[in-house]
Amino acid sequence: MPLYDLSYQRLQGPRTGRFQKSLALARVSIRLLLKRRSFLLLLAVSWIPAIVRAAQIYVARQFPQAPEFFAVDVSTWREFLGQQVQFLPVVLVSLYVGAPAIASDVSSGALVVYLSKPLSRFDYALGKMLPVAAAIAAITLLPALALLALQLALAPDLDLLASEPWLPLSIVGYSVWLALYFSLAVLAVSSLCRSGRVAGAGFAAIAFGGEIVVRAALAGARTPPRLFSMTGAAIDSGYFFFADTKSGDSPLASAAVMAFAILASAFVIDRMLRSKEALS
Repeated sequence: MPLYDLSYQRLQGPRTGRFQKSLALARVSIRLLLKRRSFLLLLAVSWIPAIVRAAQIYVARQFPQAPEFFAVDVSTWREFLGQQVQFLPVVLVSLYVGAPAIASDVSSGALVVYLSKPLSRFDYALGKMLPVAAAIAAITLLPALALLALQLALAPDLDLLASEPWLPLSIVGYSVWLALYFSLAVLAVSSLCRSGRVAGAGFAAIAFGGEIVVRAALAGARTPPRLFSMTGAAIDSGYFFFADTKSGDSPLASAAVMAFAILASAFVIDRMLRSKEALS
């Protein structure tokens, strides 16, 4: 049949699901990341603290007379996840994956093309957030669960879970909270820039600049409140997820500050995408 004889035809098939669009966008980004040796090296280095913790668990199980330093309890997992933030693996992975995520699309004009397609702002933002969150989970949630599995495999009984049955939920909840917090924050900065390097510098300034400014402003105080620092609030909120609100600086306040930052980051991303959508 000649082309000019063809009339409009309806789509003969199921519509693409909403989350399938986001997953397709995220899948492409993840495949590109897994092809980069620098990214794989970063993930490998980020697992070093987990290897150290695994050695701690092994020594504690095999040598009961070992020093108290090797003792394993609920705080072991809270400290591990907090150290992943304190020793910068979470920040570096967020910066590596998330800084150029939206900025590269803005500079190349691909963002306008994306939003001109049957792809909503939410679908696009979710597709960009999933790779960042997955990369953060790969150095927080996965090693934490692996350490828990190692502890249960070496222990002669299930006393740890019997006394603390909520421990797996605390690990999952805290890890997901960190992934959501850092992924949205870095994407908000990326959406405001046209260069991945500029976005990375901006995110690094936010991650470390808050604590530096607070320390300079409170020069007389030895330990400024953690909630004024992006990484400090993330570490301090761990006490809330592990039901130890009496410890730390102010876990509830830190969690509240993080919740506000998450909402603010989502608002910035939505406003930026809305402005670009009007041009498509």
